[in-house]
Amino acid sequence: MGKNIILIGMPGAGKTTLGKLLSNITGFRFIDSDAFIEEKTGESITDLFQIGEDYFRNIESDAYKEIADSEDTIVSTGGGVVKRSENIVALKKSGTVYYIDRAVEDITHDIEVSHRPLLKDGLERLHALKAEREALYQDAADFVVKNDKPLEEIAAEIVACHFGAGKEGSAHDNPQ
Repeated sequence: MGKNIILIGMPGAGKTTLGKLLSNITGFRFIDSDAFIEEKTGESITDLFQIGEDYFRNIESDAYKEIADSEDTIVSTGGGVVKRSENIVALKKSGTVYYIDRAVEDITHDIEVSHRPLLKDGLERLHALKAEREALYQDAADFVVKNDKPLEEIAAEIVACHFGAGKEGSAHDNPQ
């Protein structure tokens, strides 16, 4: 079974864009978990959140269990994947988890808040989410990758790390 590449991190960290790039480089299938959930339910993430965050998180956890059965797949997770440890347990069964760590200041320059349910109250919410989730991302990650340079360079680091060509650049083991 081919080991999946699982991307976790804050909303706006670059997971989806990086995931698509990694898919092109590796030939692996790409799954954006939010798009996967929307396709499965026929509802938008925003609409699911309006029913309730717990309601959404239950659907999300079921989706991660299904996604974890994939192989040779790049998975861009939702920012809240780490809110339930069962999600990370499921995803780690078939993949390696890379935390895409991007500074809040960089995220705020290009994130579209209106499309992010948890950020609808403003960008200050992004700072609160980062503080709330940072330790969870660190604990879940097999590797931490700083998103502070061109995505092509970051993708090359992840590919080199994932396929054993060395741990060049800033993709590094997450000491736990």
